[in-house]
Amino acid sequence: MTKLKSVIFLALMAAFSSLYLTVGIAGEQPVQHLIVDDITSYQEAKQVFANTTADIKTKTKFDAADLHDIHMITYSLEKAIAYFVDNMEGKKKAAAGKMAAVLELVHLSSENNRNIEIQVYLEDYFKRAEAFSAGLN
Repeated sequence: MTKLKSVIFLALMAAFSSLYLTVGIAGEQPVQHLIVDDITSYQEAKQVFANTTADIKTKTKFDAADLHDIHMITYSLEKAIAYFVDNMEGKKKAAAGKMAAVLELVHLSSENNRNIEIQVYLEDYFKRAEAFSAGLN
């Protein structure tokens, strides 16, 4: 990436990050395209979390096909993170809640074909996911 593109990308990333931290995407709600069963065990949540996060990391073009795939993957990933939010305590629960908020923005961005926004949100999600997974056993 050229220096100018890097600066522009970082500026957009900062702008989008502050946007979702304060107001989100103007009350936008996702459309339920897929029904996924709830996750009922820690082991299952941990496995789905690891596998789906790895699947999303393979998407690098952010074209319509990648965005569709990411959108479908987020349904299972949301269930795994919801399990952590519901069943953890303290800092891990708070971290899972923040990760869930960022993942919702990934979901909305992929659902609405926003290929620039999703890159910003995914970078944030991956940082949070890496820190969160470091404490899983």
